[in-house]
Amino acid sequence: MPAIQIQNLSFSYSDPYIEIFEDLSLQIDTAWKTALIGRNGRGKTTLLNLIRGELEPTRGRMELPLPAAAFPCTPVDPQTDAFTVIKDSIAPYREWEREMQALLEQPDPDNLARHASLVERFEQQRGWEIDSLIQREIVAIGMTEELLTQPFAQLSGGEQTRALIAALFLKEERFLLLDEPTDHLDMRGREQLGEYLAAKPGFILVSHDRNLLDRCTDHVIAIELGKVRLMPGNYSTWKQQYDREQEAESHRDEKLKREIRKLKVAARKRRVWSGRKEKEKIGAGDKGYVGHKSAKLMKRALSIEHRIQNDIEEKETLLQNVEKQRDLRMQSAGRSPEQLLSVQDLTVRYGDKTVLSGFSLTVNRGQRVALLGPNGAGKTTLFNAISGEVTPAAGSIRLPAYLSVLRAYQSPFWQSGHLRDHLREARYDETRFRQILAVLGAEGEVCEHPLETFSQGELKKVDLCRSFMHPAHLLLWDEPLNYVDIMSREQIEQVILTFEPTLLFIEHDRHFVERVATDIVEM
Repeated sequence: MPAIQIQNLSFSYSDPYIEIFEDLSLQIDTAWKTALIGRNGRGKTTLLNLIRGELEPTRGRMELPLPAAAFPCTPVDPQTDAFTVIKDSIAPYREWEREMQALLEQPDPDNLARHASLVERFEQQRGWEIDSLIQREIVAIGMTEELLTQPFAQLSGGEQTRALIAALFLKEERFLLLDEPTDHLDMRGREQLGEYLAAKPGFILVSHDRNLLDRCTDHVIAIELGKVRLMPGNYSTWKQQYDREQEAESHRDEKLKREIRKLKVAARKRRVWSGRKEKEKIGAGDKGYVGHKSAKLMKRALSIEHRIQNDIEEKETLLQNVEKQRDLRMQSAGRSPEQLLSVQDLTVRYGDKTVLSGFSLTVNRGQRVALLGPNGAGKTTLFNAISGEVTPAAGSIRLPAYLSVLRAYQSPFWQSGHLRDHLREARYDETRFRQILAVLGAEGEVCEHPLETFSQGELKKVDLCRSFMHPAHLLLWDEPLNYVDIMSREQIEQVILTFEPTLLFIEHDRHFVERVATDIVEM
């Protein structure tokens, strides 16, 4: 199969200046199902935008054997029914049909020639069979044909996502780039998308869902610290290799650092010793003999020190730029009662629509309760009721009066302005906050750049840092991992298992739920 050729490509943003790639060379076969992974801010979306031609390299070149089509994408007319949106997203079939009909109504030679040309193009784009192809594709991606008749704008976010992805795969002669397609999908929707993609050829997928990547990819491009690696296999294959290399490089670096420390001590001792000999020369009686001997010793000492310094510099160049695996910490809120939350026979309505009915839940100290269920089951509505943002129609919610509750929303709390200003207003310690962000991989001058320049994953990490900084008895996390990279997810899993906070959370990452939840509530 033809391949995407990337040769000596460099790219940087200018305002503010951020270097993303330098002398990047890759060859990506368009038949591969390629996972693109890496820390937030390392350049995954930038690479996709370079491939699709939205950005131009600073240096180097990129050759594509066929045009790219990408998700997310904007539907042509979201106010029409879902079937029409899908059809219009593939090609302008309705426009061609109207024009062909108009040409036949005035059958002069020019119109007939134009009509014949349109018919040929229509046939090349499978116009006569596209309706049945759409129906087949919708079923394959886990949707019902009844949804095709509904207004596209009224579909759930997950249904809209799957409809647009199905449309992309019906496009002719396109290489597909899928950037975070899971962020509006519930757990079942992610499983259906994984099954669908596993049966498809040729795409690049950016996702932080480890189960999805293992299910449907056969190659990995990993944007690691200081290099970009391409290797066959799925995410787990890459992770095993990566962990082995990190461990080996870490041991090697520690050995080199020990050797460097010993050499520096030896150089320091040589310097002190030669200095003492120089002082002996000053008080000696036989100036000629002692002076000559002292000069020889000094020359020899300087020569040895020079060799030691060269050895130090050589070993320092061998040090690898290993990813720092630093541990996260959570702020403790102190002792809390055994029972933190009691929800009894809760009913919540929005207008005439009942979202929750007779729902009961108890959360005790140390429990980590995952709320699972399809989109629209009332999970976020429950959080809104607990937070006092909606008034229940019936039932009760009991929280101890002195209890500290922190909620993390689906959309980050801070999305504009400068982080430093928000930290000052919220009275968070800036140094500590930046340290936590750095542990999660968001390093650099984060307080100097406006939040509008942050990636979605970096904004989510800022939001999570509020949870780690705030001493809360009960955490309410609503899809906290959206856009957050895999390495950070693993760090977050570890801090939860270490500090054992009381947590009520909504999350569709099956791997995360299986690792951290003590209890599961199906809604």
